[in-house]
Amino acid sequence: MGPYQARDKWRLVIIDGPSRKSLVFGSVEQAEAARSSIGEQLKQHVILVGEALEQFTADKLRKGCKPQSAQAVFDRLSGILPTHKPLASITPTEAQQLYESLGERFAAATHHAALKRAKELYRWAIEHNLVHQNPFALVKPVGKPRRGKPQLSLDEARKLSQTLITDARQGDELAAALLLQVLLGLRTSEVLRRRVRDLDDGGRVLVIPSGKTENARRRLEVPESLSDLLRHLVVGKPADSYVFGGENGHSQAWMWKGLRRYCEKLDLPLVCPHSLRGLHSSLAVEAGRTSQEIAAQLGHGSFGVTALHYVRPGAIENTRIRKVSGLLTQAPHGTNPNEGTPTLKESVLAQLAALSEAELVKLLAVLPQLGKT
Repeated sequence: MGPYQARDKWRLVIIDGPSRKSLVFGSVEQAEAARSSIGEQLKQHVILVGEALEQFTADKLRKGCKPQSAQAVFDRLSGILPTHKPLASITPTEAQQLYESLGERFAAATHHAALKRAKELYRWAIEHNLVHQNPFALVKPVGKPRRGKPQLSLDEARKLSQTLITDARQGDELAAALLLQVLLGLRTSEVLRRRVRDLDDGGRVLVIPSGKTENARRRLEVPESLSDLLRHLVVGKPADSYVFGGENGHSQAWMWKGLRRYCEKLDLPLVCPHSLRGLHSSLAVEAGRTSQEIAAQLGHGSFGVTALHYVRPGAIENTRIRKVSGLLTQAPHGTNPNEGTPTLKESVLAQLAALSEAELVKLLAVLPQLGKT
């Protein structure tokens, strides 16, 4: 700003974010020349949002972020931020408006994640002296994210699986990919990244060498019916070729759109591929699999994550109730006399102690029916 006359001198004022600096010159000509020179320098150092995003994601890659994850961050932020504007030009008011516009278009979990990434971008930019303030710092997330995704019922899952099996037997690799997710509970990315070499022991074992977390590394037993289908899919393919999509593989949109077509064709509720992973865990719980087994199958470090985000409401408590009900209806001679083995009474008491008040109410409602059988 300026030049301004200050007695017999001339002054320029440079404002850069929260900082303000004055420069004094002996003549108006000197001030004008400096103003022009400084303006050119400032223009050279202006970084656009899009340029900052490219540097931000490149830095993530250098620090070990997986390419697909880094690309997801870039795509998410470039879809909500004005990439053509200077990074430092976005004000707190504009940041609030940008976030509020997301709330009108997306679910809470989506715009919460977008806000988190935007704050992360500006913290990175401050560390690298690209901006002086984070306009998103005071923006607060609105709404409560919904835990888990809608899942198909057991009958609906059977209907989908039977169709997928029929199509997979005819060589449809999309059907085989979706079936793999239902039967093994894989992440969508884990299905799409599988190479031919990951099929071990004649297709009876699927190897997940790496993934989203350290716990993603695992060897999974493949049901015989599915292993036959997978073996036919990879006949003649090189070891480093993708199981689905050959040399270049498929994008996640391939599975999303494909599952949507199946849901519409079979008149099923519209669900996403990740919901099939949750369906697998819910059915496993209801079938009596242990929490440790299910968490390991899904590549989780603990069952807490599985229960919170994947198992449908009621599945865990219904399984507990059935287990206690089964114990209560056992004949007295069902106890094991071996030393160190809990008696039937001890087993019942232990299971009852683990039930919540709501589960006890459900159990009491079931007991009269059990007495009649």
